[in-house]
Amino acid sequence: MLALLGCLLGGGVVAEAAGPFFYRWPQGPGVDPEAVTVVGEPQVHHIVRYQNMYYIARHYDLGFWELARFHRHLDHFYLPWDTDLVIPSQWVLPEKAHPPGYLINVAELRGYRFFPERNEVRTYPIGIGVLDYKTPFGRFRVQSKSANPGWRIPVGLREKYGMSYMPPGEDNPVGSHWLGLSRYGLHGTHAPMGVGRLVSHGCIRHYPEDIAELFEITPVGTGVEIIYEPVKVGFRQGRIFIEVHEDIYFKIPAMLPYAVQKVESRGLAGKINWRRFLKAVEEQTGAPVDISSEP
Repeated sequence: MLALLGCLLGGGVVAEAAGPFFYRWPQGPGVDPEAVTVVGEPQVHHIVRYQNMYYIARHYDLGFWELARFHRHLDHFYLPWDTDLVIPSQWVLPEKAHPPGYLINVAELRGYRFFPERNEVRTYPIGIGVLDYKTPFGRFRVQSKSANPGWRIPVGLREKYGMSYMPPGEDNPVGSHWLGLSRYGLHGTHAPMGVGRLVSHGCIRHYPEDIAELFEITPVGTGVEIIYEPVKVGFRQGRIFIEVHEDIYFKIPAMLPYAVQKVESRGLAGKINWRRFLKAVEEQTGAPVDISSEP
């Protein structure tokens, strides 16, 4: 009953949008004290009765795993009400010298909508392809846009749904908006609990309120790049941060040497606290960790 009530509460929640945030890329190796590639701020949520992690995650515009993996010790549905919960609403930007309009990092189940002309970025949690139908990587462009779209069902799923085309409506898995890339697309969902998880056949799902916003600010022709980067290094106020995610698609043979290479390639090996670095790599919370050598 508690879980059911929590899901019902989550159905009408309005997410607290992530952004826009100011960013500034580092201008060279080492620590650039002017660089800002860690955006957002952690928050605190006071849990009330019947709330669950799905409700709280959507309220703060987080994907489900993004919150659940940060609080691995807690049951997803039976939360200790009348207590405070830290919300990991801070992110290291995937570093790209010339980022596309929408940069999607499958490894963290999150996308970043860049506006380089004003050094601003917005960020959205996403749902991605299951292991048998992984979300593809590469460079794309938004080729088409459609509000209230129908769904041409892939051949492999037609037996499941009993049709080849599903008209618009509340049962349509692509939700209220569609931005077409090629065979795949960016879209909403009729099942918001799937955002922040491996749920699709390759397309990229967003919360209904997020895809509506993304639809409005992303014209046809916008560049989209889909990458896989479980380890990100960032800067803020002259300090060094690392953000480590689980290797959900099993593409990294060994996470520790991979993470070490990340800091060494940026000339930071002599500037970090290795104990905090190792702890971050081991725990893989998906949240930024300050690994600066100085207190």
